[in-house]
Amino acid sequence: MDTFLQQINELNELQIELVSLHPFFAEHHPVVVAHESLLYIYDYSSKSGQYEWVKTVPDDLYIPDDCLGAMSVHHMDNRMCAIVTASVFKDSEQKVFLFHEYVHCSVYGKYEERIVDRLQIKHKMTQLKRVTWEIDYEFPYEDEIVAGRIESLLSALKSENLQQIQVARTALFQSLTEEQAEYWSWLEWNEGVARYIENLIRAKYELHPNHYGDTAPFNRLVFYECGSEYIRLLVKEQPAYHTDLEKLFDRMQAERLADLVS
Repeated sequence: MDTFLQQINELNELQIELVSLHPFFAEHHPVVVAHESLLYIYDYSSKSGQYEWVKTVPDDLYIPDDCLGAMSVHHMDNRMCAIVTASVFKDSEQKVFLFHEYVHCSVYGKYEERIVDRLQIKHKMTQLKRVTWEIDYEFPYEDEIVAGRIESLLSALKSENLQQIQVARTALFQSLTEEQAEYWSWLEWNEGVARYIENLIRAKYELHPNHYGDTAPFNRLVFYECGSEYIRLLVKEQPAYHTDLEKLFDRMQAERLADLVS
């Protein structure tokens, strides 16, 4: 028996319960499991209502150990796929991460043209053929002023005072270049949405919330934490943002764009 397929279909059964948390979970996405230099590729069949094995090919994507991601895969006609390794199936904590990646697949499917294509940094990186820019962009995490303002933002987020948060975000954007600020706001929304929904799943199944990235030294996990916490508070204030992610994106640009105008 294909153990990966069995476990993906067990999660597929669980996914039915998650539609009540977010309509994204009514959608299904291909899953690629990278294991021992091979890619095991699975796709959902609307006829059977389950995932089925599609093909196994050599790992020409060079997926690193313990990878969790979402990307277009040429073996699947460049469809967005959830990319994982066998470690994602080891326990309940890890399995939630597959649903996190499903959110990214849904976001790209629905918002790539409406949001991603609006980003100047995306067009620049496409011209430079930097396909991994979202992961390895040279963001100034270690800059003393930037790090201090991230600390202030995290403190404001813990206060749950939107006015304090907006002041802290404006100050942070003022310490960044226009490109760095756009990078922040894109990752904050994209990774923030996925972790926000991930933490809703964790709450449903009484798992600890994920707050990795909330302490220095900072790395790209800070976007997950700042984004998800800000989104949680914005949705609390305006529940429509929970599903209208384009309006949410526009709202989250307010402090950055205000800095540009000033």
